[in-house]
Amino acid sequence: MRIVNREQILLNDADRKLLATVRLKRTIFLLLAYLSLVAILAFVFMTGQLRSAETSVEKMLRYRRATNLFTGFSLLLFTIIFVIYYFKTVYPFTRDLKKGLKTVSWFYPAAYKTPYFDSFFLKTGSPKKPMLPIPKNLFDAIEPGVLAYILIAPASRFVFLLDIDGQQLEFNERNVVLDL
Repeated sequence: MRIVNREQILLNDADRKLLATVRLKRTIFLLLAYLSLVAILAFVFMTGQLRSAETSVEKMLRYRRATNLFTGFSLLLFTIIFVIYYFKTVYPFTRDLKKGLKTVSWFYPAAYKTPYFDSFFLKTGSPKKPMLPIPKNLFDAIEPGVLAYILIAPASRFVFLLDIDGQQLEFNERNVVLDL
């Protein structure tokens, strides 16, 4: 894909609402996953605090110390991983909403069809996601010399719209995996 022209325009209300919805869904997923892991760690911590009648005090103290170290280290590790994941997946949507801009790129599309399956792709030239799945009608519209354009949120790389020769494909929160 060779970019011919690129410009930035303001987000409209529908695009803002879409970005906010996707951000909310990703935040809820991230928060639920983190809280689930913290609940498991809390359960492990609580089992380490119990005392059994058949264990000696010395073994119980060693088990308690090991459990405290394990849960503390795991909580710290999970927190660091989830903070990094937040800044990679959720925060770019916040940046896009604050800036209020989207990028329009005009390009000459390049198509790709998988050899054994009927899957159709648009070559994007993006290192993060080199192929964008498209339906057959858009694949058929790709011809040499046809100019297409794509609307993308700059920070999150969320695709709003793809237009090839007048045929449009709009993206929403259901097909959010189609990031560039």
